[in-house]
Amino acid sequence: MTGAYQFLKKYGVAISFGTGTVLAILTYAIILGGFPEFNPGKKEMYELTIFNFGLYTTYFLIIVACALVALFSIINVAKNPKGSVKGVIGFAVLLVIFFITYSMGDGLLTEALAKSDPRLIPTEMKEVGETMVKMPVVLQEGVTASSELKTADGLIKFSYVMMLLALVSMVFAAIRDLVKQS
Repeated sequence: MTGAYQFLKKYGVAISFGTGTVLAILTYAIILGGFPEFNPGKKEMYELTIFNFGLYTTYFLIIVACALVALFSIINVAKNPKGSVKGVIGFAVLLVIFFITYSMGDGLLTEALAKSDPRLIPTEMKEVGETMVKMPVVLQEGVTASSELKTADGLIKFSYVMMLLALVSMVFAAIRDLVKQS
């Protein structure tokens, strides 16, 4: 294990930047090689698959990074439980803030949002005569609820709270440093 650590300590940054560069070049080559000559509209742009490689590699790298952060955090807590108390408490506070902001998300799909992308409207199968038809799920007149929009709304509110907390902590740090210097 020490050998792997030493290797990554010495070459880890170069390996990660090299991997990122290669993946970025591949993504741009695929996009530029498959981009159509015509000027596609929104509908045609959504149907293009030339962006999939970049999106899927990004998703994969995000999942790998999150898994490694979780794994090494668990290992660190197991090795040094006493020293990890502040980090565990901070993580618990973040989870509480996330669940509060997630529950504040309403998930309402207004008419303007539905017109921007009709695929946002949740549907359910209903029997019309003898055939099954996908019908939009309307909860109120002109307003539809969507679990995806609830998640997005909750995450947006979470980011607002986190930005506000970061701003407040920066102001307090600046004031504390100013007081310490005088």
